[in-house]
Amino acid sequence: MTFVSTSLERASKWDQICFPVRTLQLADLLPSGYELLATDRQTAVVGESDPNRFQVFALQGKDYSLIPNQVLRQVVDRCIGDYTLDIHYSDRGEFSITIILPEQVTVGEERLYKSLIINNSYSGKTPFTIQGATLQGQPESKSRVSFYRRICSNGLTGWADDFTSLEDYFGWLRAGKPRKGPAAVQARPSRQQEDLLLHKKVSHKRLDMEWFEQYLSCIIGRFLEQKSSVTAQLYARLSQVSPAQQVPGLIAEVGLPKQLAKQALERLRKEEKLLRSEPTLWLVYNAINYSLLNSRSSLTINDRYEWDEKALHHLASLTV
Repeated sequence: MTFVSTSLERASKWDQICFPVRTLQLADLLPSGYELLATDRQTAVVGESDPNRFQVFALQGKDYSLIPNQVLRQVVDRCIGDYTLDIHYSDRGEFSITIILPEQVTVGEERLYKSLIINNSYSGKTPFTIQGATLQGQPESKSRVSFYRRICSNGLTGWADDFTSLEDYFGWLRAGKPRKGPAAVQARPSRQQEDLLLHKKVSHKRLDMEWFEQYLSCIIGRFLEQKSSVTAQLYARLSQVSPAQQVPGLIAEVGLPKQLAKQALERLRKEEKLLRSEPTLWLVYNAINYSLLNSRSSLTINDRYEWDEKALHHLASLTV
């Protein structure tokens, strides 16, 4: 199998990713005289990223539900008044949309901005996620909180907000990161939230778009209301701990592909100079995050996020 190596493009406006996209029957795209063999993938996802330039991103089954970026734009604009964007995307129809709010927290000497990360895909390679969780995996009332770091222009994509406290999170690490962590204490959801949560079993297939817009609005509302974050507490903890071993070996323990590990090390050295700081686990994590989101690789956006979260949990385990 051949893997195509690509770099992620960057955008700061919706217009660059909100081009027309729709689903069409593959049979309607073929010239007359062509006959399709029996297959369950006869729905083509077709985008027009440039005028009169059409791209078939993927072939999907008949139950596939396309979520256009324009729909995300409309919901975000309705729910959030003041925000900026930092978007990573590929020419294969993968999008990582970071919505950055003015609210800030302090980690060490740095100011981080509260943010919401939505991943979408027209290729099917990256699942639709909000703060790293699928539609079915969204918490019922507590929200994950992402943070945006200006110095590297990256949204940080590891979370500890599924836990009620930092100590609960560390307990999960000590237990070997079991699949099901301790249940977070949830506030009772509103009646509207309860109604929407009845649809938790609805998957990306046969997705009712009217329901989806209400559900996304509900999730964004919880995110805006969430003031505290275990993830922010974890970042602060990492900023206070120096690596107990040589950094190249520490980055290698995460298991990154060699080229990405090399670029992470180069980024770390640059940030040490910029910040006039000795290395900390916080800077190591950010170097890995930067490498994953800014380097040429055959990894999908989803792969890059999974590596980032794996790195965060490994580095956090060194502080327990």
